[in-house]
Amino acid sequence: MFTKERYDGTYLRNLNFFTQITPYIKPVRTDSIIVFEQEYDNTKTMAYMQEKNVKFSHIFLYAALRTITLMPKINHFVSGLRYYRRNRIAFTFKENDSDITMSFSPLITFEKFCEKIQNHSLLPNKEERLKKEKIFSMIKKLPRFLIKFLIWSVKFLDYHNALPVSFTNSLPFYSTIILTNTDNMDIDSTYYHNFDIGTCGIFCTIGRKNKITVTIDNRIIESDYAVQALKLLRDLTENPEKLETSPEWTTEQLVRLGLSEKELNNI
Repeated sequence: MFTKERYDGTYLRNLNFFTQITPYIKPVRTDSIIVFEQEYDNTKTMAYMQEKNVKFSHIFLYAALRTITLMPKINHFVSGLRYYRRNRIAFTFKENDSDITMSFSPLITFEKFCEKIQNHSLLPNKEERLKKEKIFSMIKKLPRFLIKFLIWSVKFLDYHNALPVSFTNSLPFYSTIILTNTDNMDIDSTYYHNFDIGTCGIFCTIGRKNKITVTIDNRIIESDYAVQALKLLRDLTENPEKLETSPEWTTEQLVRLGLSEKELNNI
């Protein structure tokens, strides 16, 4: 508590001056965003989805998992004006009409990846949902100044690395990527704002006409690095057969990724 160390990430030392000073120049995430819009050729992807009976979001997220492993800066974040390397790869997305947050190991196969999502979405969560609704209902009844103080307290504790892991691991604001899908609304992919709470710096929106919009916190990765990552992500999504090969990462690649032993074995 009140140190440079966090339970959800490793403090990055020995950064160059301009990188280290950037959070002081742009202290909030919403002042630091860059937006990319891409149009995917999903000819192979659609055929693959029908053949394997999988969703586009599953292909896209698994392609993102591979991309992050190859380009680990994507999994960095800024908190308390400091840089950290996240010790898990977590995605927030909608599955069977429920918003879920899950972490994945880079060692997992695509088949196991889809199976894990399916099993999680089928878990009985009525009791958990009712518990959350009860908490939300109680918060809504609080006076405005208390709600404001509550949000301030969360941000204050997070700034000083004092939030408990049980509080943040299930919240979307602490994911690597938040994925939304507007395709079922029959509209183009929308620009989705970032939040100035939590550590998530990447929002992806899937829209109609094969368009993908990505909003990135420019403090964690430079524009040219982001472009390279998005090209790789598109290539893997457009050619899903590449995802069927079992992941074989070198020790050096896994060390650079910096995941905890627990997360590496989270298959």
